[in-house]
Amino acid sequence: MPSKLELDLVRIPPGTARTGTLSTQVDELAERFGLHPSWFDGEVPGARVELPGYDIGRTPVTNEQWACFVADGGGEAPGWWQGSAPPPDLADHPVTHVSLHDAHAFAAWAGVRLPSAAEWERAARGDDRRLFPWGDEFAPSSAHYGALGTAPAGSRPAGASPFGVLDLSGNVAEWTADQPDPATAIVKGGSWLTTAPVNLRVAAVGQSGWALNRTDYIGFRVARSS
Repeated sequence: MPSKLELDLVRIPPGTARTGTLSTQVDELAERFGLHPSWFDGEVPGARVELPGYDIGRTPVTNEQWACFVADGGGEAPGWWQGSAPPPDLADHPVTHVSLHDAHAFAAWAGVRLPSAAEWERAARGDDRRLFPWGDEFAPSSAHYGALGTAPAGSRPAGASPFGVLDLSGNVAEWTADQPDPATAIVKGGSWLTTAPVNLRVAAVGQSGWALNRTDYIGFRVARSS
């Protein structure tokens, strides 16, 4: 890992990732959020995935961390920076306008990788099937959503997962390493654009992205195998 770059990684112990939504939960969720049961089709029947231990970023990668990548010649500055460094007041915000391929390039440069969707969900849920990283009840103060842009990474400590991982609901949606096909990838977590709490749940898969897309609401966090 380049000496200028500091990554705060959280250790996730070996265990079972309880992914998606159980079929038995669908009717209750549909009634709770005022939706047709078909809304949850992409999340059922859920799965249990056994995972070895791994590390995952406590927060998404920030503009300041991406600037280290740029300074080392590994990547390009997002166009909105208007230079090789982000605006100082946004240095600690999650980097955006990065494609899946950009995220993979950063991870390779930093000696890490992107998390799988199952790893992402385990980091968010811990050892149960909680709806949100912080529990089963929606708590507006625990997520940065319905806003006009990003917030500083980790600025919603009440939204921490059981492992202490932050920003898993809202702020930026996040690329994962899972690709349904070569042109797309699974994106998790909702974003600052999200207005409906149903889309901030851990299981939500309503957002998926074209791998080449660079948008203002998708970023990423990194992971590392043991």
